[in-house]
Amino acid sequence: MASKRVLIVDCQFPSIIISKQSWSNFIDDDNDDTDLYIFTSNGALSETDKISKYIRVYKEVPDPTTDGTLELWALEMHRKHVFTHIYTKCEELIFRVAHLRSLLKIKTGLTAETVAAYREKVCMKEIAQRGGFPVPKFARLYSPSDLIDFIEKNKYPVIIKPTLGRGTSGIHLIKNENELEIFLSSKLFSCIDINQRTDLVGEFIVEQFINGRMFHVNGIAKNGRIMHIWPFNYINTCLAFCQGTAYGNSSIPQSNLLYNRLYKTAQRLLDIFPTPSDVLNFHLELFENLDKNRLPNDDFILCEISGRGPGGSIRHLINLLCFENDTKESYARLDFRASISLSIPKFIEEDQEKVVTDLIVPFKQDQFIYIPRQCPIDYLVYTPIGEIGKALTYKKYNINGINSACRFVAITKTKDEGQKLVEKGLQWFENVCINISSDES
Repeated sequence: MASKRVLIVDCQFPSIIISKQSWSNFIDDDNDDTDLYIFTSNGALSETDKISKYIRVYKEVPDPTTDGTLELWALEMHRKHVFTHIYTKCEELIFRVAHLRSLLKIKTGLTAETVAAYREKVCMKEIAQRGGFPVPKFARLYSPSDLIDFIEKNKYPVIIKPTLGRGTSGIHLIKNENELEIFLSSKLFSCIDINQRTDLVGEFIVEQFINGRMFHVNGIAKNGRIMHIWPFNYINTCLAFCQGTAYGNSSIPQSNLLYNRLYKTAQRLLDIFPTPSDVLNFHLELFENLDKNRLPNDDFILCEISGRGPGGSIRHLINLLCFENDTKESYARLDFRASISLSIPKFIEEDQEKVVTDLIVPFKQDQFIYIPRQCPIDYLVYTPIGEIGKALTYKKYNINGINSACRFVAITKTKDEGQKLVEKGLQWFENVCINISSDES
């Protein structure tokens, strides 16, 4: 029996980054005494994994996120093999995996006692607030009265989110009384299962809307201390993207003063939060603090923190920053090996003269779209994501689907150069793609 026996709980949704990783490739033949057991989506497992000596058992189901037999299968396998670790990179499975660790008495990783800090948005902000970390004004919603009271005290605009939401799913921006009435009359209660109940049970949070730039810090911490981080500046936000605006990311190199400020802020937050005794991979989102009366160290305001690595497009940017010329190493490999207590590099070389920037262009709502195949702009990598030569109908943002028409990536020496280049690409795309209103022939 191997010294490490790892249950991998994975799910596969459509992604703008086309890749099918093999978990067995993350195991080193010479040094790692590790067996893998995998519960995943139908068709997600690579052919390499299906015949790998490291994969002892696997099971594929239509959708692990909605299949409650995951826990039954895991308990059955644990009784036979005694897992030492459970790994998932899926946001929607973090809570379940943490409770599964507690059920199986696995001590590594987030558990039922600690996971809410990295997933449930009210709990997350309460912990930060008690620790003196800046947060937006917020309240849990149990009824429309709570929302009205919050607006009476804090004014418009406000943001409403599911406390366990992911991405921009279920987010509503309310800017005035008319929008509030529309939300309360037709949207709020449609978000819950009316056939089962008609009351809200604290599943939503309302927050003060924060102006200012947004940043995200992606990191790996061991025993609560940061080992590696990759900070980025958002170009627009995910919320703007689901409303039809192109969104992207631009890396912040160590030579930029923002790097150290973001590093210190991330460590300050981890010092407040419960952290696993081994490794935590995290994705932290921060607002710039524009309050002139803020305390000297309060440069940023917490948006949220998640106990998993970043999404696919950001992983790709980290690969371009650190592993572009390394055929073996990648962020995915680093994330996985760190999470199951396998060795990772203590130092990762990063080119201080390189900034990576991307811009992801959303589909136009209620239109057919033709997407050009190639981009003529030098030093800009263009990836069309919609199916070439086929008219596409796009109704609304879908958290479980493809919402992107194309993606631009630029490698430059400065953030300004990168942003200008991807925005030039966006202007070209908008001029040459063909949009036909859905009510035209």
